[in-house]
Amino acid sequence: MAIDAKVKQPEWQVPVGPPTELKLLNTLTKTKTTFIPITPRKVTWYCCGPTVYDAGHMGHARNYVATDISRRILRDYFGYDVFFVQNVTDIDDKIIIRARQEYLFSRYAKQHPVMSVDIRSKIAAAFEMYAVKNLPQAPSVGGSAEFAEWAKMVNVAEEAKMNPKFTMHFTALKTANAVLAGGAEAADGASSTELLAAAKDVLILLLDKEEGASVRDPEIFRDLPAYWENHFNEDMRALNVLPPTVTTRVSEYVPQIVKFVEKMAANGYAYEAQGSVYFDTASFEAGGKHVYAKLQPWSRGKADLIDEGEGSLSVKTAADGKKSPFDFALWKASKPGEPAWDSPWGEGRPGWHIECSVMASEVVGSQMDIHSGGIDLAFPHHDNELAQSEAYHECKQWVNYFLHTGHLHIEGLKMSKSLKNFITIREALEKYSARQLRLAFALTQWNNALDFKDGLLSEVRTVESTFSNFFAVVRALVADEATAVADGKHIPQRYGSRERQLYASLTQAQTEFHAALCDNLATPQALQILVGVVAKANVYLAAARAETSVQAVAEVARWVTRMLRVFGFDSREDSVIGWTDDTSPPGATAAADGASTASVEQIAMPFLKVLSTFRDDVRKKAIAKAPYSEILSSSDRVRDEYLLDLGVALDDRDDTQSALIKFVDKAELQRAKAEKDAKEKEKAERKARAKEEEERKLRERMNKGKVDPKTMFTSQTSMFSQFDEDGLPTHDAEGAELPKSRKKKLIKEYELQKKLHTEYLQRQEAN
Repeated sequence: MAIDAKVKQPEWQVPVGPPTELKLLNTLTKTKTTFIPITPRKVTWYCCGPTVYDAGHMGHARNYVATDISRRILRDYFGYDVFFVQNVTDIDDKIIIRARQEYLFSRYAKQHPVMSVDIRSKIAAAFEMYAVKNLPQAPSVGGSAEFAEWAKMVNVAEEAKMNPKFTMHFTALKTANAVLAGGAEAADGASSTELLAAAKDVLILLLDKEEGASVRDPEIFRDLPAYWENHFNEDMRALNVLPPTVTTRVSEYVPQIVKFVEKMAANGYAYEAQGSVYFDTASFEAGGKHVYAKLQPWSRGKADLIDEGEGSLSVKTAADGKKSPFDFALWKASKPGEPAWDSPWGEGRPGWHIECSVMASEVVGSQMDIHSGGIDLAFPHHDNELAQSEAYHECKQWVNYFLHTGHLHIEGLKMSKSLKNFITIREALEKYSARQLRLAFALTQWNNALDFKDGLLSEVRTVESTFSNFFAVVRALVADEATAVADGKHIPQRYGSRERQLYASLTQAQTEFHAALCDNLATPQALQILVGVVAKANVYLAAARAETSVQAVAEVARWVTRMLRVFGFDSREDSVIGWTDDTSPPGATAAADGASTASVEQIAMPFLKVLSTFRDDVRKKAIAKAPYSEILSSSDRVRDEYLLDLGVALDDRDDTQSALIKFVDKAELQRAKAEKDAKEKEKAERKARAKEEEERKLRERMNKGKVDPKTMFTSQTSMFSQFDEDGLPTHDAEGAELPKSRKKKLIKEYELQKKLHTEYLQRQEAN
């Protein structure tokens, strides 16, 4: 959104206390400001949680994982005691509509299990209503050839540029039209289950219009958000997001919300109109004590944003009794088909913005250090939150630091639940691991927009592979050295110029890493610093070879592991070096005591099977006195196939050292093997094509070589009339002697043919 340069950013009050090294991009200032907590070493933080009416999507993943990384850095790197509060919005216009529509559709489907004339009539009426309301340019008669022709002609991509919801509406109408135009599968008496599901998006609007007001059972409005709240929590666990210190639910704070609104009204900042209560923005700003729209002052007059913030069930006409279009609902009078609670103004329900103000105030108090959420919430939601809370507490600055995470796009396209074009967290976790998603988010600055595209994912895989390979090598070296010590071998501890340089690189990386985190929690720069020091350690390993100081590279690996753990990448339980393999599917849980439930036999058997198979193979070949090459081939098969499938990699070293045994991510090994096999296959195919081409050229040459050079010109009587004893032309067809230049070219052709003919004869003789 473009910022009006004429709009002045409201003054920000610098918190009282000793300044720290940390600077945060504060939406209240639009600059990086020094972080000063209200209480030294303690941070109070309120995060806007999910509105639970559907599956969590990648936008949620980016917001909550990015926030989790920032929270962990404050806690685990800077050492703050972070008191983290996050709400669950379980009373909201979107939830009410979705719950009501889902209930009505489910009831209708149960009442109409087979197709009938009534069902088709209902879908046709729903189709017309949906088309007229959402896509008036489309033919409104469902099942018609006219609509089908229009659907073929329309340019969806171009229409979507002008109307972001076009694709969603177009898809809904197209699938419903297919139901109405269906053949035998839609005949009377056929099961209606799949056909009703296809027409659901258009049908639920008509059902809601006709019967929505009759829905009164409170359980209907509780069941849907309860289900999706559990779903959301499972997603967060799968993404390794820390649970909040305190979780608040709107439905459990309604009495407090009523009292909060009452106090604002008593203070002159709110007024009742037709059973609803509105925040009085004019009274709030009167006298100059308070400022409205601190976060996005340029947006305060945007009617579309204000209306969207009020919710789709709110009255948006002059009849609502609002004094100003800038005023917003604190308490909404409930209409038929909406949940309701008692209040001094009659039965109603909380407005969206008041919910967070009340819950945060109840838990955190009259001032907090940090408030966070997605940038799309800055106005009007967060600006309204600030106004309400500062009116209630009669304070100048309820929040000291407002942190807003940037938007997430998929290949340049914005995702939205309302547009139904989102990728759910669970769909993403089927394709990418939780670690890869966290890496993708950490590689983009938390407050910047993130485009989730192939280029970013390629970088993620490269960074992941760099760390994984390094950790595997160092763990193997540490284990190898520990075995040698256990066997009584003396291990020299080297500290020469190479080691001195490596330790210096580590110190420099630690300094730069600290500076990056102090600069607005810059995780992209911090990760690149970690990658850089790993690269230097790898250079050291390549140069030192047999004289490697395991102690030095292990120190680098341990520090990198600790810093990655700060970002929420869990380290291995069996070692202080490296992160977990991250191969468990979403939702998988460990044993209650954290220990493996597998028996020794279960763990050992796959490896013993490899050993037994190798022994059998070598024994047979030895008895048959097979050549050494076949025994070496068996040995290579153990390394390249059997152990690879068990997540074990062997690195061959020089004759003085045994192979380095590395336990690595099996999936990563298999991916690497698949890539290697694909390259070898491509190489073999190229070689085969080259050989085939070479053979084709040889056949052409031999076919040409069949001709005796002495007869190659004599048959060309249309060009030549006289020849010498070798068959070379001397005169042209008219009897004129050929010029020397022409004879020279013919002699050259003759010699080439002579060479080809000789080769042909030799091959014939050899064959």
